[in-house]
Amino acid sequence: MQTSTELHVVFGAGQVGGKLIDLLLACGLQVRSVRRTAEPRRHAAHEAIQADAYDRDSAIRAAAGAAVVYHCANAPYQTWSTQLPPLYRNIAAAAQSAGARLIVLDNVYAIGATGTFDEDTPEQPRSRKGVIRKRLADELRAMHARGDLAVTIGRASDFFGPGAADTVLIHPRAIAQLLAGRAIDTISNIDQPHSWSYAPDVAEGLRQLGLHPELAGQTLHLPVLPAQTGRSLLAALTAELQVPLQTRRMPGGLLRLLGVFNPVLRELPEMQYQFEQPFVMSDARIRRLLALEPTPLAAQIAATAAWLRSLRAS
Repeated sequence: MQTSTELHVVFGAGQVGGKLIDLLLACGLQVRSVRRTAEPRRHAAHEAIQADAYDRDSAIRAAAGAAVVYHCANAPYQTWSTQLPPLYRNIAAAAQSAGARLIVLDNVYAIGATGTFDEDTPEQPRSRKGVIRKRLADELRAMHARGDLAVTIGRASDFFGPGAADTVLIHPRAIAQLLAGRAIDTISNIDQPHSWSYAPDVAEGLRQLGLHPELAGQTLHLPVLPAQTGRSLLAALTAELQVPLQTRRMPGGLLRLLGVFNPVLRELPEMQYQFEQPFVMSDARIRRLLALEPTPLAAQIAATAAWLRSLRAS
């Protein structure tokens, strides 16, 4: 493997960003990771720096020299209205200052659809958070259209997989319950078909977008397996862990009541529409363009179970 002198800068090293860093390093690229908190160096070609992307000058300095910038950072769920816009705009400004292409990890809130939807489905958000996401995506697409910045947006559905420890299906309380073999509290309907984005596949999709400059200007859905219910996913996971599958759904009234005290739970009711009907994200376009395939389900389950076992052992 030959090492490239091209610098790839990753903002955010969480559920997806950390995996993306490892994938970029594995293919011989020079990588700089940017976090607000210190991060250990992973490899000789990995430069880990502390910087605050909420400060534009700090973000610009962090991205200096980059050929590709990846936006994998996120604001706390309950602060999107105030913190997500400056985060997006500062990272975009950093990529623009460096003359780099920008690869953005996005979700599908802006679309607002249920049933089966693809990249041509009109974006008609049904939530406050969806309105925010659409506005920011539109700003980036406008920058690309003006020639100010080359942008590719990769969209994922709800996360699943190793390291995805704060998701709608496998949230911190559910992890503790899974490891103890107790009934799992669910915060949504787990009996409707739903597209689940495997975190390592999201990272690989972003890596591929970063390696394909011809896709600049596009908004693409990252690869997913065929939609399945949350219950079937949990059934496969509990079978692998050799614990019984027991679930209990948190009533909507209780969720709203708890939201009075918990700011994250307060944000969830407006997103429940995604779980009350089939929610099927089509990834046909990126499969056609890049011949990308999602990880087989058995491998997803085995890796996720191994990760959960490692949490129990630690």
